[in-house]
Amino acid sequence: MLESIHLVKYFGDVTAVRGVSLVIKPGEVVGLIGASGSGKSTMLNLMAGLLDATEGVVQLNNERIKGPSEQLVPGHPHIKLVHQEYQLMPNVSVRENIAYALRFYEKRYQDFRVEQLINLCRLEAVQHRLPRQVSGGEKQRTAIARAIAEKPAALLLDEPFSHLDLPNRELIRSMLLDLVRNEKTACLFVTHDSTDALSISHRIGILQDGQLIQMGAPMDVYRRPYNAYAAQMTGPANLIRAKHLPLMGIIHAYQPNALACVRPENIRLSDRGRFGGTVRNVFFKGAYLEVEVEMNRFVNLTFVAASHEKIKVGQLVGLEMSPESVHWMRGSSV
Repeated sequence: MLESIHLVKYFGDVTAVRGVSLVIKPGEVVGLIGASGSGKSTMLNLMAGLLDATEGVVQLNNERIKGPSEQLVPGHPHIKLVHQEYQLMPNVSVRENIAYALRFYEKRYQDFRVEQLINLCRLEAVQHRLPRQVSGGEKQRTAIARAIAEKPAALLLDEPFSHLDLPNRELIRSMLLDLVRNEKTACLFVTHDSTDALSISHRIGILQDGQLIQMGAPMDVYRRPYNAYAAQMTGPANLIRAKHLPLMGIIHAYQPNALACVRPENIRLSDRGRFGGTVRNVFFKGAYLEVEVEMNRFVNLTFVAASHEKIKVGQLVGLEMSPESVHWMRGSSV
């Protein structure tokens, strides 16, 4: 189990991490979502023992992780961090890159483990190629295979999907879940893309200005975001002031400036809709349409519709939503 307890990190006058407490259990994937500068990479380096914390501690199985000021070689042998740049050795093959992590092991076990990792990470076809001869996704899988070669207790990943095309993203998502399940590794990754975190994480956290403002199951965080930032970091969101909701048939007792979140999929097309507006943009997303509607000069909404719907820019549409789909966020009061 990897754990941080009230972790704080200052860089001069800048507070990069503010009192973050976090637990990742064996066999669990935790995703941290945040904008650039929210403290994601700093948090990873603290958890890996590559940075000294200003306050608080990091523990692995209840033993404190020492920072670089306390040991000659920074880091911890049972915690592996995969950087965005992969850091592969350029002049040896994919297979040899993985084997290098096992160079102090007996040859028979080394061969067995490398073969196991190549199969697990789906690298059979490229195992004898140099890193420059393989794709970004194959480099990423090689870096992950090398990181878990010694069966670390914890695997940390910095933006693992950011440079990958869609097929490789989907492949690595599936592979990561298989790895964590099979190896019983505690896995923590950081990302700015909610799609990745929501799809494979057992729990997600939202980092804002170095503070962990919300933590929970992906569906719970998505449906009940803590504030506007959490709502926007986890997907498309309609942020609506309370004073405008009666126009949409939603009667409530909240103060006029209280803020509500309504996800686009909870607004539906309806010929008998209780409200409506003028279509301003239609975006084809493959399986569905994302439609922007102007209700009035104060309120613009986004909703989703089936991709076969005939919706055109300039069209007047009727809409409806249920009171249950309205989530009141932090600071909203009656």
